[in-house]
Amino acid sequence: MRKSIKILITLFLITGVLFCVSCSKDDDVTTSPTTELTVQQNVFQEFWDIYDRHYPLMYRKSIDWQMVYDTYYPQITSTTSDTELFGYFNTIMTTIIKDGHADVVYNNNQEAVYSPDFNANVINMVENNAPNKVNIVAGSVNNPYISYGTLVSNSNIGYINSKNFEPVNESESEFNNFKTIVDEALSALQTKTGIIIDIRTNGGGQGPYAYYLAGRFFSNNTPIEIIRQRIKTTTGSTESSLTNWATEEFEGYPDSRVEGGFVAGVFPEDNTISASGVFQYTNKVAVLTAKGTASAAEYFIVAMKTQLHTKTIGEITFGIFAGSDIFTLTNGGGLWKTRVSTHDVEVKYDGSFQSFEGIGIIPDELLLPTTTQVSNGEDIHLQAAINYITN
Repeated sequence: MRKSIKILITLFLITGVLFCVSCSKDDDVTTSPTTELTVQQNVFQEFWDIYDRHYPLMYRKSIDWQMVYDTYYPQITSTTSDTELFGYFNTIMTTIIKDGHADVVYNNNQEAVYSPDFNANVINMVENNAPNKVNIVAGSVNNPYISYGTLVSNSNIGYINSKNFEPVNESESEFNNFKTIVDEALSALQTKTGIIIDIRTNGGGQGPYAYYLAGRFFSNNTPIEIIRQRIKTTTGSTESSLTNWATEEFEGYPDSRVEGGFVAGVFPEDNTISASGVFQYTNKVAVLTAKGTASAAEYFIVAMKTQLHTKTIGEITFGIFAGSDIFTLTNGGGLWKTRVSTHDVEVKYDGSFQSFEGIGIIPDELLLPTTTQVSNGEDIHLQAAINYITN
C-alpha cells in the first residue's frame, strides 16, 4: 500500500474512573533493557508489548498473541542480526497481523507490511482499458485528487475518478482546495443522467475528504451515524480488553514514543456524515470498487450505501478501517518503528453495525473480468455501471 493512511474518525465510551486507571497503569509502557538481553531481544520485546497493549483486532482475527511471543522470541539469540530480526517481523506482519494499517520499518528503508493478492485481470482492466472509455476534462487530468469527464460511449453519463483522499499537505487551506475541486466536478456534471465514481485505485487518506465527496450525493441534510469505534484499555488478545463503543472524546494515552505524543485518540463527532456543498446530486450513481479500494475509500462506500440511488459494482475491497499511530521504539537506537492500528471499527452497512476488518466490502454486483475480456479491451465494471444508470 501507499504511505501511512491516517483516518480522522474515532470513538470512545468509558467512564472517567476507567480512563484514570488505564492511563496510570499502562501509559508509556516499555520493557526496560537489561544487560542480559541483546538489542534484538529488547526490540522484539518492545514491539510485542506495544501490540499487546494497543492492537485491538486480535480477537477479530483469532490471533493468540502470547503464542506469537512463545514462537518467535526464543528464536532471537545473541547471534541474531537486525536482518534476521526484520525477517521475523516480516513473517508476523504478512502472515499473522495481515493489516494494511500496521507495519514494522527498519532504518527508514525496509518495511514489513501486508498487501493483499491483487487480481491481475482487474489491474490490467483498470490501468489499460478504462482510460480509453472516458473523455477527461483536460484541466483535471493531473489533479492529485479527482479527474472528471464523461463517457466516450454516452456523454450523458458523468465520470469521476477519485484517486485518493490523502491531502498533499496538512492544512485547512488544502481541505478547502479539495472541496473546490469536488465542487467544480459536480457543477460540471450536475445535469447528467447518472454519474460513475471510480474508486478502484483509491487507497484512502483522511475521513473528512471522503465524507465531503460522499456528502455531495446525499438526498437530505439529516446527519447519519455510519461508524462506531473502540480501543483497548488493557493487554490481551480477547474482546474483554476493549472499551465499550465510544460516546466521549478521548485525547489518547500519553506516550512519548508516538508521533503527536498520544496513542489511540478518539473523536466520536467524526462518526456521522451529512450533506455537503451547495447542492446534492441525487440521480443514479454507480461506485466502482476493487481490492485497491482501501481505508477512507471504504468509508466512502459505507457513506454512499446509505443513499438509495447508489449501487456498488466491481471487486471486494481491501478491508482496513482502523486508525493508526506510529511508534519509534526506545530500543534499537531509533532504527525501528512500528505503525499500529489502534481502533476496532464497525460500520453501519445495510442497516446494522458490522466489521469488515480483514474481510472487505462485497459490492452489490460482484464482477471479475476474464483474461479474454481484458484482452478485448473491455471494462466490465464500467459497462455494468452504464447498464445500471440507463435501465
